[in-house]
Amino acid sequence: MTILKAVEDSLKDFRPKTHRQFVAFNVASRFNDLPNLARYLNVCDRPKRVLLEAARLAEQQTLADGANPIQVFFDLLEDWQRKEAA
Repeated sequence: MTILKAVEDSLKDFRPKTHRQFVAFNVASRFNDLPNLARYLNVCDRPKRVLLEAARLAEQQTLADGANPIQVFFDLLEDWQRKEAA
């Protein structure tokens, strides 16, 4: 069994313990990307409003130009974090 498969299997019965984990779970679900839930949980330390705004903007951009909402979501979070650090 690969490491990625083991992580996916361990998250199969995931139950959020915090509001931020719940938001991360819902965003992954909204993007039909639950197999990659661990990636969303890695960014759930950001404020809920930031996660929700990134998801909203990713969906808007997808409707506007057909971009991949998952990639846009993570790109937005990365860009915002880079700007905060500067």
